[in-house]
Amino acid sequence: MPTKPRIEFQVGDEVMYAGAASVRYGTVIRVIGAGNAQMVEVEFEDGKRELKKASDRALRLLRRKVTEEVRQEFRDREVEEVRRSETRRR
Repeated sequence: MPTKPRIEFQVGDEVMYAGAASVRYGTVIRVIGAGNAQMVEVEFEDGKRELKKASDRALRLLRRKVTEEVRQEFRDREVEEVRRSETRRR
């Protein structure tokens, strides 16, 4: 049976942890280990910090941390599109 591809968490990722009676939202502040032994330290909205196994099915990735390089690339594309549309008008 094929295994599901594992998510490698990164510092700054926004995650959700589904507990027995509630759902908690937080941010990854530290990654320990790699591969099957990876653990993440999560700081939840209430300020508490907990270590969770990355393989824990209750831990879900909500949003990746957006790096400055990706933002700059996105801005460059937008600027180029506007520049092209302006030259077409002239």
